[in-house]
Amino acid sequence: MTFSYPLFDMPFIGIYMIVLSFLFGAVFASFITCTAWRVVRGEDWMLGHSHCDTCGHELSTADLFPIISYIALKGKCRYCGSKVPPRDLIFEILLGLLFAGTLALHGSVDAVVVACLALEMLLLGLSLADWDSGVIPDGFLAAILVVWIMTVGFVPDMQRYAIEGVISSACVGLVMAIGTAVIGKVKKIKAGYGPAKLAMCLMLFLGFKGSVIAVGTGIVLGIVFALVCKSKKKKISLAPAISFAFIAAFLLRDVLAKFAV
Repeated sequence: MTFSYPLFDMPFIGIYMIVLSFLFGAVFASFITCTAWRVVRGEDWMLGHSHCDTCGHELSTADLFPIISYIALKGKCRYCGSKVPPRDLIFEILLGLLFAGTLALHGSVDAVVVACLALEMLLLGLSLADWDSGVIPDGFLAAILVVWIMTVGFVPDMQRYAIEGVISSACVGLVMAIGTAVIGKVKKIKAGYGPAKLAMCLMLFLGFKGSVIAVGTGIVLGIVFALVCKSKKKKISLAPAISFAFIAAFLLRDVLAKFAV
């Protein structure tokens, strides 16, 4: 069973949906950045209350409106006046734009675009967690698998989609796991398998063509991020590179499909 709602059969509805997707992107970015922050610090991400990092004061609803609260408060805590880093504001705007761009490029609301939007949110969270701590939390990986399980039954040509995804996941994951083991052996370090597990989860959504694009893009971005981490003298974080590569492959595959003969 598949479902699809075309956006631009009625232009006004399409524009409304794209604007709405931006707002949802900003809201989900606010949620996921807070979640990543709590996971890294070992706080309860489900029941904990948002608070100022400096004075610890619990934030009210008025302090938590994405984008608007930051601008209204001029980037400062309402209670102690300390400056709030602009990182969350930046990611709220970026995820909002990414949501809107994804919907506009895809041109319809269906299982594929719903999965992509969910993954963009999760990838932002795990990328921030990896950048801050050098560890990709397994909880985010489990959430990605849940997204695949919940959407795979609603995509067109489900059988082919699932088979290609599983094969791509196994192949890419195996190659990355072997590469990680070899690097760990040569450098005599304990290499983490988080990036390999992340790639395996994401390849489920791409299939053969998308996986080729993602791997090629991921190699280039991985080198760039490794050099940036080295220059900052911090543990190498590959989740942002893998996430960027996946999103680029997902969207580029979508665009190329429109021009396929």
